[in-house]
Amino acid sequence: MPTTDNIHGILLAAGLSTRMGEPKQLLPFRHSTIIETIIDNMLGSKLDEVIVVIGHESEKVRGKIRNKPVRVVFNSHYQQGMHTSAQCGIKALPNRADAFALMLVDQPFITSNLIDCVLDEYKATSKGIAVPSFDYRRGHPAVFNRCYASEILALRADSGGIRSLFKKNADDIHYVIVDTNHVIRDIDYRRDYYEALQDDKVV
Repeated sequence: MPTTDNIHGILLAAGLSTRMGEPKQLLPFRHSTIIETIIDNMLGSKLDEVIVVIGHESEKVRGKIRNKPVRVVFNSHYQQGMHTSAQCGIKALPNRADAFALMLVDQPFITSNLIDCVLDEYKATSKGIAVPSFDYRRGHPAVFNRCYASEILALRADSGGIRSLFKKNADDIHYVIVDTNHVIRDIDYRRDYYEALQDDKVV
């Protein structure tokens, strides 16, 4: 499968954060918030554009990132699952986008360099999907050729989400082996957040 250089980033930031108890997108992190940190990491990478999908507490989130050079889209179906945010972001892709990279709003440790590492390997491989891997676990960003857009748009709540694509298209995945858990580390619970704040002081 031929690869090209026009890869757009989609940040899934519409969730309810039910396990955190408050919108984790807006929690303080470093000199701003979690969502701003992730957006800055994406903007500092080789991604051609950053699309941010919002939903829960959309006005607060929109206000926080209003000065960022990103495109913001609202997912009116965000309560139905993360796959709806991926679908919303894909529908917002411009025609020039040849591929897209999905990222989550609870992974602020994924640096611009890590993103670029996956993008570079995606461009160098003949595979249609590139995913970072640490300790045999898939992480983010997950890069998909545009040809997979229709499969994601066809996903339903009971379909198993994006993970179902990895199983279905296992032969078309290029795994990018990395030496850091940052590609799999997320912030779901309050304890995760406190640990992230402590660890960030020594990073």
